[in-house]
Amino acid sequence: MRCERNKRQIRAMARGEIVGSLKIRQHVRKCLRCQAEMSRERRIQRQLQALRSDVPVPGGLVNRILDVVDTLDRTPAIARRRRSKFAGMCVVALALLVGIGSRSGRRRAAQAS
Repeated sequence: MRCERNKRQIRAMARGEIVGSLKIRQHVRKCLRCQAEMSRERRIQRQLQALRSDVPVPGGLVNRILDVVDTLDRTPAIARRRRSKFAGMCVVALALLVGIGSRSGRRRAAQAS
């Protein structure tokens, strides 16, 4: 199992956001690198919780932040993702057509000889 590939899930498990798949949990039990990552994430979460009580948050700040996030225009990112999907599908279709074409060409050449 690649530790780097599952780093996000391991961090989310450390924060308690997800349980994680059985495969990842078994891996974390055996992998010292992933255990260290979980420990680091838990320590960061504890420090953030401690800061939360130390730093006063102005009233209504959370609501103002959420309002700004809601007003953000996400259409460029969505359009970019759709174009990427479409381009990927075109590449796959082209690869299939080239593969099918080369296969039938080889078949014709084999029948001719």
